[in-house]
Amino acid sequence: MKKVFSPVVALASVLACANVSAADIILNDFTDGTTQGWNKGGAAGLPLTVETEADGNKYIKLISEGKTSTHPDKKIVFQNETGQWRGNYNAKSAKTLSVRFKNMGTAPVEIHLAFGNTLADLRTRYVVKTGAVIPNDSNWHDASFSLADVQMVPLGGHGKSNASFSLSETLGNVKTIRFSQGTLGSKTDQGHSADGVYTGWNGGPEVAANLWIDDIKLSN
Repeated sequence: MKKVFSPVVALASVLACANVSAADIILNDFTDGTTQGWNKGGAAGLPLTVETEADGNKYIKLISEGKTSTHPDKKIVFQNETGQWRGNYNAKSAKTLSVRFKNMGTAPVEIHLAFGNTLADLRTRYVVKTGAVIPNDSNWHDASFSLADVQMVPLGGHGKSNASFSLSETLGNVKTIRFSQGTLGSKTDQGHSADGVYTGWNGGPEVAANLWIDDIKLSN
C-alpha cells in the first residue's frame, strides 16, 4: 500500500508548522543548524547536511548516488538512535510519526518507516506497511506513518537477533527509528520483496536521489 501526497497537503503542513500542536510529542525542525541525531550510518561518505531555504527555513538534505557509490550512499536511508527518540511510545500514547519531504531528484521515491526495540538489539524489526510516495515536483509534502500499520521483518532481516517480540513490547522499548526507500513484498510471512525495504544492509533499491527532510514529529 502507498499514499501519494499533493502540494495542497504540503501547504497545509507548512502552515501547521507555525503552531506545533500540544499533541506533538517530539519535533525536529533543524533550526539550531544541526542534524539533531539523524544520520545515514557511520560509513556514509555523504552525511546528511543542514541547509537553509531562501525564506530562512532549515532542513536536512540527503544525497544518494546509486550504483556508482558505496554503502550507505547508494540508497535512501536515514535514522535516529538518540535519547529523544528512544523510550516507551505506549506511555506517550504515540499513534503516528509525520515528516515533511521535498524530492529534488529525477524520479518519485517511496519512503517507509521502521523501528526496533532495546529488548534484543532489534534495530529495525517492524516496518510500517503503508509507504509515502514523494513526487519529484520540488514541493514540500507531508507524510504521516501509522505506528499500528506494521508488519515484522522476517528472520534474517536487519538486526542482531532472531528473537520475536510483540508490537506492544517493541513500542514500549523503542531504540531506533529508520526511514528508507523500497516497496514491501505482498507475502505477509516474507515481509519484503527481493528488492524491498530491508533486504541486506540498508535495504531498498540503489538510486540517485536528492531528498529534503523537515519537521519530524511523533504525535498522539
